[in-house]
Amino acid sequence: MPGADGGTVLDRREDPERPEILLRCGASGPEVWLPGRHLLAVFELDAEWLVFSDHDIPEEELLEICLVFEGRIADRASLAFPGWASAGIAPEREGGRRFGFDFPPGRRWRLEIGAQPALIRPRLGVHRDGRWRSRLWLSQVERDAESP
Repeated sequence: MPGADGGTVLDRREDPERPEILLRCGASGPEVWLPGRHLLAVFELDAEWLVFSDHDIPEEELLEICLVFEGRIADRASLAFPGWASAGIAPEREGGRRFGFDFPPGRRWRLEIGAQPALIRPRLGVHRDGRWRSRLWLSQVERDAESP
């Protein structure tokens, strides 16, 4: 099982435009459809789950980060850097609700999970479906480490 707390892929939808996986979070957690083809990591955060998945499309890789609560996606951020594969991503927990990962190689990200949505700043390569408030606070460690 990927990630610290794990998850199990129960089913897949192979739509070329919008692939999805049905995930069971942990051993007995909620089941939810999430974007992507491959599960990279799952972490438990009290009553929530943080899930990393990717689309496995060469030269068009998209890393999906979803916060799951009560069997639904409560928040989502996507990172896209054309030409880089996310297969080697190994997110790690740096603290209770803080995580770190490299994507693409050599670009270090910090992800913090806020208790409440906050205004977020646009970041190169980070897509949020037009939202300006989020609980998923991403920052690049090298240049801009503060949140959100």
